[in-house]
Amino acid sequence: MAQTTTASQTRYGGTFTTSTANCGGIATISPSGGTTFTVTPLGAGSCSFTITGGDGESATLTVTVATTSIGGN
Repeated sequence: MAQTTTASQTRYGGTFTTSTANCGGIATISPSGGTTFTVTPLGAGSCSFTITGGDGESATLTVTVATTSIGGN
């Protein structure tokens, strides 16, 4: 299930950008710029997104996706 997160920074009212180096096949984040972002799971694993604001300040958002099989073997 997709989850949302909101970025904020003291004394900064602009938009934030996102980047990732290792989330292929695990999760996506969109849009690439703004203040509210949606993280969508794709497959099991862990990865990190970097959200950057004013003056190059950044924070890391770590995402862990787990899958569960229902029924079957």
